Amino acid sequence: MKRKNMNLLFVLLVWLVAPVLGGAPQRLYEGDERTVLRHADTVADWAMERGGVAPTGLSPDSALFQGEWDLGACQMTVLGLAQVIEQHPGHQERYLPAVRACGSWLASADSRDFGAQAWGGDELGAAYVGYSALALVRWSQVDPEFPVQAELDAMVAALALHLDEEPHRWETYPGQTYPPDLAVCAAALAQAGGHEERLGAWLLRFRAESIDPETGLLIQSLSPMTGAAMGLPRASGTSFAVYFLSFADPQLSASLYRSLQGQQRHLGPFGGVREFPPGVQSLGDIDSGPVILGIGVSPTGFSLAGARLHRDRRAYVRNLRTARLFGVPVPSRGGRWYATGGGLGNAILLAMSTA
Repeated sequence: MKRKNMNLLFVLLVWLVAPVLGGAPQRLYEGDERTVLRHADTVADWAMERGGVAPTGLSPDSALFQGEWDLGACQMTVLGLAQVIEQHPGHQERYLPAVRACGSWLASADSRDFGAQAWGGDELGAAYVGYSALALVRWSQVDPEFPVQAELDAMVAALALHLDEEPHRWETYPGQTYPPDLAVCAAALAQAGGHEERLGAWLLRFRAESIDPETGLLIQSLSPMTGAAMGLPRASGTSFAVYFLSFADPQLSASLYRSLQGQQRHLGPFGGVREFPPGVQSLGDIDSGPVILGIGVSPTGFSLAGARLHRDRRAYVRNLRTARLFGVPVPSRGGRWYATGGGLGNAILLAMSTA
C-alpha cells in the first residue's frame, strides 16, 4: 500500500511539473503565435461569457475588493488582448468582441460603483479611474470603430486636473494615496496624449516622492497630506508599476526593473521575487498575495511584464515556470486556462506575459 501511494504521488508530481518545465515559457517570451493564442482564447471566452462584466469569483467578502477585482479583471483582459492584436494583427476580429464587451462595461458608471460608494458619489478624477481610462485608450488603439470616445475624454480630462498637484495629493480613496495606482494614471494620460509637458513635470515629482532612495523600489503608500511614506517599499507595487510606467516613462520603468532584479530569487529552474526588502519579514496581504519563504505571488506574476519589456529572458522563463506551477494550467476548449487563477489571475497572466 505504501509503495502504491508513493507511485501515485510520483505520477501526480510528474503531471504537475512536466508541462511547467516544457518549452511554453520560452515560446511565450518569443511571442510564439500558437502558444499566445491558446491562453488568449480562454481569456476572451471568459469575458464573452460574462458580457464583459465580472464577477471574477475570487475576491474576499468585501464589496470594495470585489469591485476592484472585477474592474482589474476587465482592464487586464483589454490590455492583454490589445497586446495580442498588436503583435498578431491577423487575429483582430477574433478578439475585438471580448475587448468591446469588457471595454463597454469599463466605460459605464456601473464599473465604478465601488469607488462611488467610498467617495459618497462618483469621483471621476479619483486615481482608480486611471484603470478604466488606460483600458479604453488601448481599446481605441486597436479598434477603428471605437464607440465611447466621449466617455474616455471625460475620464482623461478629470485625471489631467491632478497634473498640477503634488502626486501624494492624488487619492484613490479618501485619505489613501497609492503610487502603483498613480503609475496607471500616468500610463492612461501618456497614451491619451495632449498633456506631455505637464505629465513630464509631474513624473519628476512622482520619482522624488514615490521611490525609496535606499532600495530603488516603489513605496506602496503615501500620506495624502504630507507625502511621507506610509508603508515599506515593496516588490508587488514595483513590479506592477514597471509595466504601467512603460506606457508613460520607459526610462523610469527600466530603472525600477533594475532595482527589482535585486529581489529576484531562484531555486533550480524556478524563480520568484521577494516581496519585502532584505532583512524584512512579513506576511502577505491583498497586494502581495501569499508570501512563501519571502517570495510573493503577485510580484512574481507582475514581474513577467518587466522581464519581457526589458529583455530579461532568464527571469521571465524562471518566474513563468513558477506562475504556471501554482496556477495549474489545464486544457480548456482547445486552449489553456490556469485553474487556480480565475478570471482575474488569467487576465493578469495574459497581459503580463505578452507585454
